[in-house]
Amino acid sequence: MAERDFWVAFSTFPFIGPKRFKLLVEYFGSSKGAWEAPLGEIREIGMSEKLAVSFEKHRKGFDLGGYLGRLEKLGIGVVTFNDAEYPERLKAIDDAPFLLYVKMAPLRSAESSAGQLPRMSLCDTSNLAVAVVGTRRITSYGRDVCERITTGLVDAGVTIVSGLALGTDAVSHKAALDAGGNTIAVLGNGLDTVYPASNRALAEKMLSSGQGILVSEYPLGYPARPENFPVRNRIVSGMSLAVVVIEGTRKSGTLLTASLAAKQGRDVFAVPGQITSPMSQAPHLLIKNGAKLVENVEDILEELDIKAMGIRQEAIGILPNTEEEGKLLELLETEGLELDSIVRISDLQAGVVLATLTNMEMKGLVKNVGGVYVKK
Repeated sequence: MAERDFWVAFSTFPFIGPKRFKLLVEYFGSSKGAWEAPLGEIREIGMSEKLAVSFEKHRKGFDLGGYLGRLEKLGIGVVTFNDAEYPERLKAIDDAPFLLYVKMAPLRSAESSAGQLPRMSLCDTSNLAVAVVGTRRITSYGRDVCERITTGLVDAGVTIVSGLALGTDAVSHKAALDAGGNTIAVLGNGLDTVYPASNRALAEKMLSSGQGILVSEYPLGYPARPENFPVRNRIVSGMSLAVVVIEGTRKSGTLLTASLAAKQGRDVFAVPGQITSPMSQAPHLLIKNGAKLVENVEDILEELDIKAMGIRQEAIGILPNTEEEGKLLELLETEGLELDSIVRISDLQAGVVLATLTNMEMKGLVKNVGGVYVKK
């Protein structure tokens, strides 16, 4: 088993969090060493007797090979804290998950069917992301505001992050899809199920469209317990530039997300509502305590300078970032070429050339004109 496989193994025992996992790896030299360490040595580093015994029981009965097989069968990938794909903004928070489970659209390859869509990048989409959160009991006013703000953010090139819960979360994900944008749903349970079940069709649409990614730090089979969601919310805010609060009561979990965002150094925006509505209590309380009042999407875009950031992201996106892309761009510098000619001249495998050209088309580097690839 590879070292990262033991990261996966530890993720199946959620009672060992990011900080304790880091301590174990540093003490034993590797995740494999920590997983296989004698129980006596584990006790010596300060793990409680109850937790140590529970961990021992778990690892003795755990089939790592079988679990990795289930992940592959379900099309669920893993991104560790050390991977380039791990979102940089999330990495900066104190209690960043050491591993994320990720489900997205299949990666198109030369052998794949035409119906498959290019896979989104978790890292790229989270570079310019804003969380839109609020009550599960969304009002007609809240729905209208959520759709307007989400659509405006998407039009500016922003990825929408939320939690796939009922109400505001679901409205923001759907509005992002309808506007042709990208959206990330952070779940409070294992990715082998969707909670709540009523949002299963929405989750499937996120994946089938190629516009959405499902993320969780919880292992397969882990249920959606109430205590999971406050913990999950640190990822929602941690992946985002800012958090926009639409509606919520004074005791709403939305306030916790806003609080986490503030502690993480994220901007907090709040949409005011009717003073007679209980659902206005959370945003009004946030505004009183320094959150930025939002009347329209421009208030968010101007405060975050998102238009300028979008231009910088676009500039980065059109630069070749692999050796293959650089080689193909050089070939197309002076004239357009057909696929067969590119394969022959580049001395690269046909599958590699096709996959690279597909990616370059998405980035706007090249264009396919009647079977001839030309540099844009």
